[in-house]
Amino acid sequence: MESLGHSLTDEQVERIEELMEENEYDDLAEARWDLEGEEIISDIYNPDLFHMSGPMDNGMTHFVLLDEEGNKVLEFEDKECGDIYDNVGDDDVIEANYPYVSYLAIPEDMDGVDNVFIIIDENKGGIWEMEFESDSVPTAKNFSYQSGSVDTPDGDWDFISKIFYKNQLLEVTDHLDNRGKGATVEIYRKDGSTIN
Repeated sequence: MESLGHSLTDEQVERIEELMEENEYDDLAEARWDLEGEEIISDIYNPDLFHMSGPMDNGMTHFVLLDEEGNKVLEFEDKECGDIYDNVGDDDVIEANYPYVSYLAIPEDMDGVDNVFIIIDENKGGIWEMEFESDSVPTAKNFSYQSGSVDTPDGDWDFISKIFYKNQLLEVTDHLDNRGKGATVEIYRKDGSTIN
């Protein structure tokens, strides 16, 4: 998933509502690409609140391990991964070295933010390439991950924020190709209402 969070003024929200009405858009997703052209948002991919990209933590992620010649060594699903506390360390080690990642999109819980415009694009395909060295053939239990979340008034969107091989945090070396599957585009207002 790729998620973006913009703070909006009430005036920007009014302009978006006018744009939707003028163009007879049924939902906010239809207006998404017009926001830059209408100069309501200067750059949709440069938000002021957050911009994250990572695998969704929804039980659908799988891993493919290739050796240096590109031969498949192992393939497994996220539910087959080892426990982060067994591989990386206890709560104190994890909290000190790998803090939980979360992004807030609830205006009533945010200082100085009246409205949050959020885009969550769900994709299918590859997401990351990571490299590491090992003297032995790894197993699924050698890998673990840490979740993160995008917190909204409608609930949390969970994602995988960090992946570990044994106790080593793996770094992204390349981004893989993927394509859109669905999009959630909403504006959360400080009064508790939602525009979608």
